[in-house]
Amino acid sequence: MKKQNEVRYIVTDVVSIPVFRLARKTEAYRQAVKPGWGTVKWYSAADGYKNPVSRDRIDKTQQLVCDEDSSADLYTKNGGYFGISPYEEVNTKEMPKQAACAAIIHSDSCGLDFWTEDGQIRIFVTYNVNGLIDSYRLEYGEDAQPYDGEG
Repeated sequence: MKKQNEVRYIVTDVVSIPVFRLARKTEAYRQAVKPGWGTVKWYSAADGYKNPVSRDRIDKTQQLVCDEDSSADLYTKNGGYFGISPYEEVNTKEMPKQAACAAIIHSDSCGLDFWTEDGQIRIFVTYNVNGLIDSYRLEYGEDAQPYDGEG
């Protein structure tokens, strides 16, 4: 049977935030690192790095930069970590390949999505006095622990 993407919702007193568990590693990797899919965009020297271009350019004068409302965490099988943060240029030489990833967590204005090989992603939340979620975070690894007040 083919695995399906799963959707959960983190509900606050202001908004409902979708959290997608992606069934396929390829889809999660694209969301995190491929231009035009989510987190990053190419900018070319041809126009002074002002406007994003749709793909990797042959002239290799482009910069890969994270979108302002996105971020991604790539955890490798050997215990490594690579973070992609807003407004930062991404060093593609240091970025892990898809095959090396054990877990991927991606967030943007549409919500959060994640994929994990071993099921070690945990969602931690804090609640307000009305019982609604006040804050939330996703963490990866068997050592991930809740902070004070989280459940």
